[in-house]
Amino acid sequence: INIILTKDNNSYRSFYNALLHEGYRDLAALLQDGIPAISSGNGKSSMDGMPSYVKTILCEGGVPQRPVVFVTRPKLVDAIKQKLCCLGSEPGWVTVYGMAGCGKTVLTAEALRDHQLLEDYFPGGVHWISVGKQDKAGLLIKLQNLCSRLEHDSTLSQRPPLNIEEAKDRLRLLMLRKYPR
Repeated sequence: INIILTKDNNSYRSFYNALLHEGYRDLAALLQDGIPAISSGNGKSSMDGMPSYVKTILCEGGVPQRPVVFVTRPKLVDAIKQKLCCLGSEPGWVTVYGMAGCGKTVLTAEALRDHQLLEDYFPGGVHWISVGKQDKAGLLIKLQNLCSRLEHDSTLSQRPPLNIEEAKDRLRLLMLRKYPR
């Protein structure tokens, strides 16, 4: 409890929601009176303070939603944002790694919720893919889907790649020619 009290209001709400969802309703009831109010903002933002156009961009790109039980980790999110900003001056990749379940997906998705980052460095939107461990057929489906998403506004209607090598070649050309950043 002492740690939660040193964090922001979202941490308190997340702890409360975790108690509810994990079956500790009696403990949650004891904390219910202390739940901080959520301000509605100026009408341009949703209840979580994120502008609606950011939600649209993230939804269209397939970025995972914030989990119900969410604890902010601003230092780690800022580190990911800084690495993503570096892509503005030099093309490349940002790799977030760690053991399973440590929060890589949540942290990276949270970094993308920054409207200024999206406007400045990802004006065309984002395309989120989760690969994980896949057999060759599953990987081909993921690559076909990504090719389709990246070619959505292309005047040429191309058939999906038939194998992994063809998909890799098509994605390589798309990244070099259409999406160099």
